[in-house]
Amino acid sequence: MEIWAIITPLIKVLLYILSFLAVGTGLFILHFRSLLSQPTFAYCRKLVSKASLIGSIIAPILLLMTAGNIGGDLQSAFDPLMISIALSSKAGQSILVLFFGFLLVLLWISPFQNQRRFLGILGFALILSSFSLYGHSTINGLSSQLLIVLHLGAISYWIGSFLPLRYSTQGEIEEENPFQVAHQFGVYAVYYIGVLLITGLMLGTILVGGIEQLVTSDYGKAFLFKLCFVTILLGIGALNKFRLVPQLKNNNLSHAIKLRKSLNVEISILFIILVILDPNSVLFFISFRKRSPVDN
Repeated sequence: MEIWAIITPLIKVLLYILSFLAVGTGLFILHFRSLLSQPTFAYCRKLVSKASLIGSIIAPILLLMTAGNIGGDLQSAFDPLMISIALSSKAGQSILVLFFGFLLVLLWISPFQNQRRFLGILGFALILSSFSLYGHSTINGLSSQLLIVLHLGAISYWIGSFLPLRYSTQGEIEEENPFQVAHQFGVYAVYYIGVLLITGLMLGTILVGGIEQLVTSDYGKAFLFKLCFVTILLGIGALNKFRLVPQLKNNNLSHAIKLRKSLNVEISILFIILVILDPNSVLFFISFRKRSPVDN
């Protein structure tokens, strides 16, 4: 397997994670700014700004790698002709949209100004839509692209909220009220998870070509296997919402520690889903996918 076929999926997974952090933690700030202590707000800002900055650096690198993938060697990555071809491809256009999305989020968050939140929201939209511009996302036209954007938006809220929630439950911030934050997160999560499940099932059916293919094709089997881990994640989330979060009302540090440990488990499962089971990861790539040099 060529070096591009190994490195490119890794870079894509990293960009997925950075996108989820930039968008998801950004949504966390927009929803809960008034409930966050200054240390937690500063932590969230740092997450969003670092994810956006690193993403805006890696996106152009992925574009160069796409050019190298087209030409088949390292020199092609810096060949103006190959770069031009890469930019004219759907994959290249997707990378460009992603890059500008990261830049807009950076303009919003560094320094943070609430009156400029439209820049952040526009940046979120560009980041999410960038993943709908090529590959499997375009199979069913605009409808599947919209489903991708909604699906990734729901995933982003979920993933991008874990680290801020974990930070707010460390019990070292006097002005922090972890119950209020965690409770409100759960209220919004009900709607986001509904969008996540509905769009996920619709996309799974579209991508494999029907319900029957979900259990017969390699891609469908991988999707169902991934769904098992997502179900476990939802179960842990339900436990947090209905058992652990209400216990935080007592401001008991031991209850905050329990929730923190539960969030650690959720983060570990998310790592498995994103790094091992994601269609862009190396392991998934080797097992299930044979791709052309450029996603058209």
